[in-house]
Amino acid sequence: MAQNGVEKDGIQVLTPEQFERVKRLHFESKLRSYKRYLKKQKEKNSNYYKIRENLNLIRMSNQVGSQTNILRWHNTETKQHIMKMELKEWKHEFITEAIFKNGSRCDILDLTEGTIYEILHTETEQKYEQKIQKYPKELRIIKIKC
Repeated sequence: MAQNGVEKDGIQVLTPEQFERVKRLHFESKLRSYKRYLKKQKEKNSNYYKIRENLNLIRMSNQVGSQTNILRWHNTETKQHIMKMELKEWKHEFITEAIFKNGSRCDILDLTEGTIYEILHTETEQKYEQKIQKYPKELRIIKIKC
C-alpha cells in the first residue's frame, strides 16, 4: 500500500493523518460558511433577533405572544403613568410589568430597543436604585418621573 499520499493506479492514497486533516478542514470550511449565512440572516431580520434575545431575559410565562403589546395598569395609576400608549404608536414590541428570570419586575420592557422604562410616581430614589440592581445588565434603563 502506498504511504504519504502517493498515487496508486492514478488514485491518491491518503494516510490516516492526512485523511483526518482533510475531514477537519472540510468541517471548518462548512462551519465558516454557516456562520456567514447566520450573520446575513441576522442582519436581514435584526429586529426579530433583537426581540428574541430580549424575550429570553424574561420568564417563560411572560414570553407568550398574547403578553406583548398589551397595556396593563391599575386603576390608581395616573394618566402620566400610562405612557405605555406611546409605545404602541411607535410600533414597538413591548411588555408591561415584565417579570425577569431572577424574579425582578419592570414597568415597561421595550423589546425592539432593549430598553427598560421605569416610571417613578410613588417610588423613592432609593427603592429605584435597589430595583435596577436586579435588572439584566444588557438592557438600557430609562427613568421617567411623573
